[in-house]
Amino acid sequence: MIDGMNIGQLDRVFEIDFCGIESNRECEIKFLCDSHKQLWDEYVYNHPHGTVFHLLAWNEAVEKAYKHYPFHLTAWADQQLIGILPLFLVKSIFVGNVLVSIPYATYGGILSDSDNVARALLSAAKEICKKIGVEYLELRHREANVLNLPEIRRYDTFRKRLPEHPDEVLPWLPRKTRAAARKGLKVLSVHMGADLLEAVYDLYVSTMRRLGSPNYSKQFWIALQEMYKDDCVVLVVEDNKGPVAGVVSFIFRDEIVPYFSGSNERGMDKNANNVMYVKLMEYAVERGIKWFDFNRTRRDNPGPYAFKRHHGFEPTPLHYQVMLCRSKKLPNLSPSNRKFAMVGRIWRRLPLSFTRTLGARITKWIP
Repeated sequence: MIDGMNIGQLDRVFEIDFCGIESNRECEIKFLCDSHKQLWDEYVYNHPHGTVFHLLAWNEAVEKAYKHYPFHLTAWADQQLIGILPLFLVKSIFVGNVLVSIPYATYGGILSDSDNVARALLSAAKEICKKIGVEYLELRHREANVLNLPEIRRYDTFRKRLPEHPDEVLPWLPRKTRAAARKGLKVLSVHMGADLLEAVYDLYVSTMRRLGSPNYSKQFWIALQEMYKDDCVVLVVEDNKGPVAGVVSFIFRDEIVPYFSGSNERGMDKNANNVMYVKLMEYAVERGIKWFDFNRTRRDNPGPYAFKRHHGFEPTPLHYQVMLCRSKKLPNLSPSNRKFAMVGRIWRRLPLSFTRTLGARITKWIP
């Protein structure tokens, strides 16, 4: 239904009568407009379940780098914003047209003042699904909710409160992890700065090829750095030959989220990842940040899963929910899908220059 339409035609198509939805008796549902963008971000900052990915900075970076079309929904009562749902239409060659909240993000989904408002936003999203004929709607909630949708039980997240002082970080870690970090600190140095983004991206692209997975585009990274400004933190670990590990993190309220990372073989031999996260935690504490979000990991990915637990972080299930529309079964675009296993083995053998370019294109279709 949407193929061949331009943005102007889509705008006319989506004059949906949200007020006809039964659960909307206590609120009015509207598409996000430019004049309400500041209110949106204020709502995210003040909501207990708001995340760094709900901010419009993330959404605008997705638009800028990947050109996905947004259908962000807002809920209102007495001219007060009482709920939001960020949504993107992703046209994937792998699964068809889907609505996702939020692409390329760990968390997403509905934020609202009440369960009834959440249901109203979901009802509005269903109307959009019917109008454009998508395969499914995916909502990446961090917390459980009352929406009664099927869940993809594949990911856990790892969050923990940080110590009060920087010099308490190292003793706070489990014994073996602490020993590995101390060993690495003897031979490695750490640097921070926005100008190091390119170095981390190079490490990240190399790591993704080694793992048999496509990399995000550099344009996406640049857009995120431009949008988040000082809340985008870039850290690099070096030995005497140059960068061996790096991480790009995002700060939201009193929490830091390391999101993109990479390392090479020299780094792995010298415990660079342990050094990297110790120094990132110390930086966060110095900045007054109280929580460290070690991000999600697939339950069937034993290496990263164990690495985070060895740092003293325990898993918490994520509540990724899906409403099937045209599709008859739950999607699986993760590397754990057996269909991708052979592709992953081939990917590892391709030239880095090739995977760097092709990966940036492929990830557009894997939200």
